[in-house]
Amino acid sequence: MKTGILVPVWRDYTWVAPITLETLRSRWAAHPEIWFCGLTEDEAGTLPVLPLAPGLDRSNWTQVLIGGVEQMRSRGFDLIYLILEEHLPVAPCHAGHLNTTLPALMESLPAAYISLMGWDNRRFSSRSPLLDKSQHQLKHLIGPHDPRFHLHPALWRADILEACCRLALEDRNKNGSAWHFEKACARPGNPLPESATTACYQIRASQLAMAKPSALQNIISAAERFIFHKLMALYPLIPSRRAGAAFLRQVPFDDVFCNGPYPMFYSGIMAKGQLNRFFVNFLHRKDPALMNQLLKAMPRR
Repeated sequence: MKTGILVPVWRDYTWVAPITLETLRSRWAAHPEIWFCGLTEDEAGTLPVLPLAPGLDRSNWTQVLIGGVEQMRSRGFDLIYLILEEHLPVAPCHAGHLNTTLPALMESLPAAYISLMGWDNRRFSSRSPLLDKSQHQLKHLIGPHDPRFHLHPALWRADILEACCRLALEDRNKNGSAWHFEKACARPGNPLPESATTACYQIRASQLAMAKPSALQNIISAAERFIFHKLMALYPLIPSRRAGAAFLRQVPFDDVFCNGPYPMFYSGIMAKGQLNRFFVNFLHRKDPALMNQLLKAMPRR
C-alpha cells in the first residue's frame, strides 16, 4: 500500500509551511513522499505543492483538504499521514514505526484511521479496549465519544479521509472549518460506513517512541491522566462562564507533549492566530533554536 504525507496549510499560516517541511525532513528519516496543499504557486516557492483548483475558496479549509486528498489518490496513494502545518515534529521520529509498523497494521487489522496522539497522554479518557502487545497496545476506538477522525497527526486510509471530507461539506450552513470537520466526523450516528467508524485506533505513544519512558515516568504519566480526567469532568459542572474561563486558565489542559513515534505538542504551534503560549514555553526549554526560527518567520501585525 503506497503511503504519503499530506500537509494542508491554512491561508494565514503559510509562513509555517517551510519550517514544517524542514523539520519533517530532518526528524523523520526516509519519510514517505510529502505534499502540501492550500498554497498558491507564489506562496509555495520550492515546497512540493499540489495545485489549487481554479476559483477555490481558501477560507473553506475542508475544500482545500479534499482537493489535496483527491490528487493524492490520483497519484496512487492508498494511505495518507495527515499532518496539519502547525503540528510539526518537535523531536526525532521513530522512522521504523512510522514507515513500516503502522502501515502494516493498517492492512492487517484492517484499520481506517490510526491516531498518532497516544491514548497514554493526559488529555484523553476513553475506556475502549486495548489490543495485545503484538499489536503494540493500540486502543480500539469503539466508544460513542472516542476521538475518531481527529486532526492531530494520524495515518488514514485515503478513501476514508475523502469520505470524511465529503461528510463535513454536506452541511452548507457551516464554513468548512477544521473544527467542523472534527465535529461532523466524530458525531455518533453519522452516515460514514460502519467499516470505517468501527476501524479507528489510537496508539500507545510511549511504546512506539524513540526515547522510551522509565518506569517512574510511566507512573507519573498514569497519575497525571487520573488527575486531569477528574478535572476535565468538573468543567461542565461549573455554572458560570466567567468561573469556567478562570478554571481553564488555571488548569493547563493544552500544555501536553506527546512522546511517540511522531513527537508532538498537543495543541500545535498556533492558538487564535498567535503562537500558542504553552508551545512557546515548551520550545524555550527544549528547542530554543526552533523557537527563534518561528519567531523570525512569523509575520508582524
